[in-house]
Amino acid sequence: MSNDSAKGKDYWIDEIAFLEARLNGSQGDIDAEDRSACEVALKTAKANLSSCSSG
Repeated sequence: MSNDSAKGKDYWIDEIAFLEARLNGSQGDIDAEDRSACEVALKTAKANLSSCSSG
């Protein structure tokens, strides 16, 4: 079992908000490599939130 499964719904909501702000430029400039990593992390965070909601 991964650490991700132990994190709750509130954690993932906060993580998604942070990543979306990062991608929107609210956290300052973001280069292509960081943008790509944030997009992957955002997709993962949304999937993990969905797992919390359905589990």
